Amino acid sequence: MPQYITIILNKEKYALNMENVQEVIKKYNIVKIPGADDYIIGIINLRDKTIPIMNLKNKLNLKGVITDDYKIVILTKKGNKLGVIVDDTTEIINVEKQNIEKLKNSEFYSNVIRANNNVYKVIDIDKIFDINLKNLVEKDEKDKEKIHENLIQILKFKLGNEIMAIPVENVQEIVKKPEIYTVPDMPEFIKGVTSLRGEIIQIIDLNSIFKKRDINLKELIITKINGIKFGLHVEEIKNIVSIKEEDINKLPITSKNSKIIGVINLRDEIIALLNLEKIFDELGLTIKEDLLKEEKIIEKSEESKLYLIFKLLKEHYAIEIEKVREVTVVEKTTDVVNIRGEVIHLIDLNQIFYKKNNNSKNVVIIKGQNKDYGLIVDEVDEIKRAEIHEIESVPEEIQSSTSSGKYLKNIINKKDLLIFVLDPEKITQ
Repeated sequence: MPQYITIILNKEKYALNMENVQEVIKKYNIVKIPGADDYIIGIINLRDKTIPIMNLKNKLNLKGVITDDYKIVILTKKGNKLGVIVDDTTEIINVEKQNIEKLKNSEFYSNVIRANNNVYKVIDIDKIFDINLKNLVEKDEKDKEKIHENLIQILKFKLGNEIMAIPVENVQEIVKKPEIYTVPDMPEFIKGVTSLRGEIIQIIDLNSIFKKRDINLKELIITKINGIKFGLHVEEIKNIVSIKEEDINKLPITSKNSKIIGVINLRDEIIALLNLEKIFDELGLTIKEDLLKEEKIIEKSEESKLYLIFKLLKEHYAIEIEKVREVTVVEKTTDVVNIRGEVIHLIDLNQIFYKKNNNSKNVVIIKGQNKDYGLIVDEVDEIKRAEIHEIESVPEEIQSSTSSGKYLKNIINKKDLLIFVLDPEKITQ
């Protein structure tokens, strides 16, 4: 005997076949999709699974708003999941086959059923999942990216009255407000340890190494050298810039400057580029051979990617760090900006996604296939590393049924945070 769950939309009763119903959940935190169309409005993280959410009223061309005490019915079809927002659910009913009448030429309804002195329209699950997929033309995304052969990305930070930097390739992530625990009998250059997702990481005291005093250190850069992670406690993270190898002025190696690869003169700002491996070696932080082999095995089994995280209207977005040339602040937001003699075209992401003008001066310069360009964002948040298992594909329903779906490449699922990964090349098409 077929079984159905009955739902309420605008005080009218409808039914869904229980074969396609996984569960019903109460009001949930929905991460809004930029520029979402009427029916696919966002995503949720349900037990570490990213599920697109549909406004069922709008999909069925029904008038009405989402109620404050709405429920979400999680539907499944051939392994795909979709959440639909309903005003309420009432009961589960068993229906005799003779009480099921086929509906013909109906856009969204498959049957009409009669039960408990009520008549219910049965919503066609196939029509709900079939969201503009028939006309979806997949475009080949194997375009060759422009090669920036001699460019090196560096992360700048402040230590006292000096600006220092390290290569971005050594950065694991940035912790803005680290909780540091002191450990007795540690060397002077070890400030303490911090716990990052259960992993204990030693913190190198740059004050001690470079003989600085009375500096208020606020942020922590998690780095990785020779398979081992450690933290650099710094006063302030500045930004990311790309430089040419020839821009690094090498210094004669002495006992005092061996920790410095060289200095960079960037916009009349002198930056000391640190040699992390040399610092590591000179501090006597040696690694046992068997431990190093073990770390390399772990690296191979659990790969990860590094992202620049930024915000648009309080939502989090990301771009793969290798696509970022630099992060900068402009004096005035216009269509173009002059970056060290190079004219860069600017694109306002808020205007594309939310149809709102952005007065922000924060710009992320992207390495374009033909020409570099800038993305205006509300706020550059941090650098974050995502493990491969945290990087999910964007559900087809979102890609095909939202005006912004074509700009999304992946979703980073951090359990307590969902982050949209943008495909910057799609923005310029």
